[in-house]
Amino acid sequence: MHLNLSTRPAIWSPSLLPLSLVILALVAHAPALPPAAFAVFFMALSSRQLPTQRWVPALRLLGLAACYIVCGLLSGWLDSTTLRINLLLILALKWAESRHQREFALLSAAAVVAVAIGLLQWSEGTGLVFVIGSALGLFAAAGWRSSIAPVNLLRTASLQLLVALPLAGIFFLFFPRIPGPLWDIGLTFGLPLPASIEKSNQGLGISTKLKPGQTQTGASDGQAVLVAEFKDWVPPTSLLYWRGPVFYDFDGQEWQLDADYAAGNGRRIMQQGWRHSADFKKILQSTAQEVHYKVRLTPHNGLWLYGLDLPSQLTSESFIGPDWQVLSHMPVQQEMSYELTSWQEWTAGGELTAAQRQRALALPEGSNPQLRTLGAEMASAGEADAISRQALASLARGGYRVRDRFTPPEGADALDTFWFQSKEGNAEFFAASFVFLMRSAGVPARLVTGYRGGKLMALTDYVVVKRSHAHAWVEIWDDKKGWRRIDPVDVIAPERFTDGQPQPKPVTQPPPRPTPPAPAGNDRAAPSPVGGFTATAASGKTMADPMKLPDLSGWLGRWVFRLDGTQQKTLLAGKGGGVAWLWLLAAAALGCALLFASSLLIALWRENHRLPLPQRAWNKACRQLARHGLVPGANECPGNFSRRVSIAHPTWATAIYTLAEAYTAWRYGPQPEMIAPRVPAAARLMINRILAG
Repeated sequence: MHLNLSTRPAIWSPSLLPLSLVILALVAHAPALPPAAFAVFFMALSSRQLPTQRWVPALRLLGLAACYIVCGLLSGWLDSTTLRINLLLILALKWAESRHQREFALLSAAAVVAVAIGLLQWSEGTGLVFVIGSALGLFAAAGWRSSIAPVNLLRTASLQLLVALPLAGIFFLFFPRIPGPLWDIGLTFGLPLPASIEKSNQGLGISTKLKPGQTQTGASDGQAVLVAEFKDWVPPTSLLYWRGPVFYDFDGQEWQLDADYAAGNGRRIMQQGWRHSADFKKILQSTAQEVHYKVRLTPHNGLWLYGLDLPSQLTSESFIGPDWQVLSHMPVQQEMSYELTSWQEWTAGGELTAAQRQRALALPEGSNPQLRTLGAEMASAGEADAISRQALASLARGGYRVRDRFTPPEGADALDTFWFQSKEGNAEFFAASFVFLMRSAGVPARLVTGYRGGKLMALTDYVVVKRSHAHAWVEIWDDKKGWRRIDPVDVIAPERFTDGQPQPKPVTQPPPRPTPPAPAGNDRAAPSPVGGFTATAASGKTMADPMKLPDLSGWLGRWVFRLDGTQQKTLLAGKGGGVAWLWLLAAAALGCALLFASSLLIALWRENHRLPLPQRAWNKACRQLARHGLVPGANECPGNFSRRVSIAHPTWATAIYTLAEAYTAWRYGPQPEMIAPRVPAAARLMINRILAG
């Protein structure tokens, strides 16, 4: 039996590239898929082995319908898991039935889009590694399949990429940024919100218990919570506080709501709140900036109808809870729409009953002793306003950092560890610690959770609020002003909610004074003035300073991965808001022109050097003659051309005859290898005569 080892296995067919892209799409979506889904995908891909008969497409459609029904019953008909599984199943089934090149091309394009959508849920670095690894894998597969040498294949691919990079860079820099993925635009135009929601035990309103640091929602947590359409005026996103659960009870490790919230007993809670907004307005001392908006809310199985702080007009089947939340009579189990009106600025008075004051001052026994001591020291400031200012001042100068992702401290003294040691956490940790500190100082306080801000869709009145906008703030009781809001994040990281507004310039510190020279005869160095300035420090570096590597990941994250519309506008406007985009565009155009000219020169050089040396020498001499108006005709032999040159310039006759004879002998003679060295020598002689004359 003879084996033909030069042939490739049967798997290497036109369907290889689409299959690889479909598998990449499955891997990209793997973190959001249940394990059972991969068995379904394997069966769909294996259906390619079925015979090509009429009943096979009907069987595939029946399997797709059955999968959608099962996923719809388990997760919801428009749930993201349902849509994700069925879209990937369509790709797998389409590959199984495709046989023609056009079908494979369409399938490849759809699979690339699916891969891009799947990477949205990955972190920046992981997604980049996935893309690079996938590209290398596909390149290796293509090189194994192709007869072209891997080095030549890599060189060809690199040249094609180099040509495409300048145009891609121009589009990346100058194309207007859309805030968020394209799916957000669809949400503003009515696409169902449940399709973008992932099943998770995180998020606000999901549970009646909240542990500080539990809802660590970072930039990758992009599921929409609500979409708000404003009428007449859209407030700055920094002023959008979407009020949700309000917590009083803290056992040292977790905050907990009343049992009525867990049971979803809205009508019982309504007895403690307000059924009419007019009754609620009686406790308000002052209000300003009324806004009207319509909300589409995702189902969360809670009673909260998230609205801006503070409600001034209710929607149907709703009421204002005892802690000022807008609540529904029944749990929100499906997407719903409602209209609300709220005050952006307010002062709420009323009276704080003895039971409410006791609840807002309660502290768990034996936990966080350091915060208790600090609060007792601050109590000497007197009024709640002075105490809160003193606490905020300690935050401002304490070196604290706001982090969306961090390792929360554990144990009964977690707030002490956070406040005095780690000093980094999310807004929820800062708010919880601030409430504990205020209560320790004798100031009634409560923890308010919800969302802050949102993505304003360009050229619209829509704001999309996502899980990544989860936030927590504090409300303290002032006997003169009532409850009022305090947000510690605005003190620690004010740049987080600036709406892209320019920040004031930092105060320039005067340069430190140099150390005066030591008096003569004194061996000891003179004490340095305030600031510790010495001659060594003046140089800016010391021998002990380690060399720091450039923060490449931070640069990529700021200017590549997270280059949004605000940063793009800042970059293109330049310092102080100028026309830097003109210079950038001119530099980009000049760079493209130089690259294009360089590619042409390289192409001409490569094309010229493909010719034999005698032919290049003849062409070079002809180019010199062309500058004097002597160009060989299309059908003119070298001998006739040399006679025409000698008539025009008799002093060149000997040189041109020698060159024409050598070139003719090399081109048409029986021994071109013997004549080849004579052609470049004759060409040099001809060029020298031309340059000399």
